[in-house]
Amino acid sequence: MAAEAGTAARDSPTLTCRNLITYPETLILATALDRLPPHPLTRTAQTAFFHQLASRLQLPRLAPADHDLLWQRLATH
Repeated sequence: MAAEAGTAARDSPTLTCRNLITYPETLILATALDRLPPHPLTRTAQTAFFHQLASRLQLPRLAPADHDLLWQRLATH
């Protein structure tokens, strides 16, 4: 109980009292990531994943930077 009281005192009223906003793009990405197989994707499968995701997001292409965490997620999932 004491730990909870300490945590509650540190909560930000600005963050905990505002309305939650969920963007459609966030849901599309979360759904796509949730459907990944339990093993790393090959580079070809990663490219196909980005093409399909770009299509779902109605983007001409999706090309994250090499250091983007999304690449790491696809390569180590």
